[in-house]
Amino acid sequence: MYKNITIKGLRGIKRLKIEDFRQVNLFVGKNNCGKTTILEGLFLLTGPTNAELPLKINSFRKFNVIDENSWTLFFNKLDVNSNIEISGGLVKPKEKRSLTIKPSMKSIAIMEKTTIDKKVVDIKDSYSGLTSGVDGLKLEYSLTKNKSKTPEKIITGIVAKGPGIQFEMPKEYKELLRGVFINPTTISGDIGTRFNNVQIKKQTGKITEVLSQIEPSLDNLSLGADGIIYCDIGLDRLMPVNVMGDGIFRVLSIILATINGIVLVDEVENGFYHSSQEILWDAIFKSAKEFNVQIFATTHSIECVKAFSSSYSRLEKDNDEIRLYRVERKDDDFKIVSYDHKTLEASLDSDWEVR
Repeated sequence: MYKNITIKGLRGIKRLKIEDFRQVNLFVGKNNCGKTTILEGLFLLTGPTNAELPLKINSFRKFNVIDENSWTLFFNKLDVNSNIEISGGLVKPKEKRSLTIKPSMKSIAIMEKTTIDKKVVDIKDSYSGLTSGVDGLKLEYSLTKNKSKTPEKIITGIVAKGPGIQFEMPKEYKELLRGVFINPTTISGDIGTRFNNVQIKKQTGKITEVLSQIEPSLDNLSLGADGIIYCDIGLDRLMPVNVMGDGIFRVLSIILATINGIVLVDEVENGFYHSSQEILWDAIFKSAKEFNVQIFATTHSIECVKAFSSSYSRLEKDNDEIRLYRVERKDDDFKIVSYDHKTLEASLDSDWEVR
């Protein structure tokens, strides 16, 4: 589990440091304050063997074009002369991680031009020199485990080659830390595979127990040969869980994702009515504890923040395993205001603005 993270030069974040992560962490703040970028930084730091992650986090933002902009958009103010640096400390296992992202540069020949009839045309086979362009990214990881003084170096990369993409992957290193990124676009991805893993471990009863709080008639879950998850609600046939309402489907998707080590959920409240958000947090807290995972989420909703606090008060009142972080931004300066549960509860009781 992560204890802290420092992000420099990633997207809109010039520099940001966050301390004292807990098992469940919620980020709030105004639009364009960097909440999603924080999740992306954690995602990149978690996957040193997967050079495809930069393209994935672009696709999470519905940007699937692969050209020079694909690479420059990662850099603060599009400045590819300043590297991206992400670092973080983990506990259980105790480890320090750092990631430096650099542009992969290519040389482009520039042809001389002339003017004929007021039109600019190229002069064939005549060049004025070379200029640099970005055709990919180099990702350099450094992992220092336990009390070791010698970090393990891992180099990966992603480069556009003609119409395709070329990846450089580490040959021997095996990553034990697992992570998953969920947002309103990707929430249903791999849901059948995740459920099958739960089914094999005979853990479907725990999920059914949570979902029955939303739909009391729900008695059992099973995976069909078509990859669809079905539920038994006492009718003559099983029903696809997809048609049972967005609330149940999203809770199921989030619970299944929490079987991974690090779970990142953007816009966690999306698709839930106010009355269901406390049930959502009940499911998240129970799943985090049951499967021993760490969760990072973002929200715009004050109702979601209130449900976050209220649910924890009922389930884990005497523990200290949640944090709310308000991200404040003024131009290039970022500030983090941290709330433990008692401070958050008092702030909400006093109607203080915590978003």
